[in-house]
Amino acid sequence: MKRSLRRHIEAAINESWNPRCQNSRGQVAVVLSFPETAFPDAPQWSPGPDFYATAGEYAWRRDNSDGTSTVAVAGVGPKERPAADGGLWTEPEVWTATAPSDGPFMDSGAMWDKPHRVTWLLDEPEAVIHREPYAGHPSAAVDDYWEAFEEKWGFVPRRMHRGEYPYADHRRWAVLHTEPAWKDMPGEVELLETAVFLARTFGAKAKAYGYDPQRRTTRDPMGTSYDHTLTSVLRRVDPFTRR
Repeated sequence: MKRSLRRHIEAAINESWNPRCQNSRGQVAVVLSFPETAFPDAPQWSPGPDFYATAGEYAWRRDNSDGTSTVAVAGVGPKERPAADGGLWTEPEVWTATAPSDGPFMDSGAMWDKPHRVTWLLDEPEAVIHREPYAGHPSAAVDDYWEAFEEKWGFVPRRMHRGEYPYADHRRWAVLHTEPAWKDMPGEVELLETAVFLARTFGAKAKAYGYDPQRRTTRDPMGTSYDHTLTSVLRRVDPFTRR
């Protein structure tokens, strides 16, 4: 695996490498695709059947057959509104709400970008809203698990939304980037060692993607721009000593 991934990383870099260009040419990303068995202790929660995740582990949507949609958002923070019991809103809540699919919130795309805007539904007369405390809710246990995981490993494996899954499955994924032209960033050696270490540790598949000058990002199916996941992992894990 390591030799093959090394060849693919080097080929991806060479696709666009140009040391005379002061941009991201030569950038490469490795997508790690994790099987469900990779995290056997991870708690899971969803609001019910037919819901699909729109934003990580805390927002879901279901399109109903009657022109309405139902959404669930966990950890909705206090705002200038009454709490679920009518008093001062000081603690986060879990919201489950049904409203017309063509309404201002449901049709806004906020569930993929800013799900906390679910509070807009308080101003929609046709919305039916159920609110409950976030503390003690199963979704809070999910958040706690992944916060601890990130503290240990430096990343949180995400899920693709809108049905576009890497490798045509429903696996969790993470993306590691590097730009070899930048000396103050991890290079292709660190990228390779980290990707191989994580793949072997969690049984993941790894695939390299080169830079696309037209899109100005790598060609990975997630369409992610450069982030610092690789740097974050290296702060916590030394793949050179933990092989």
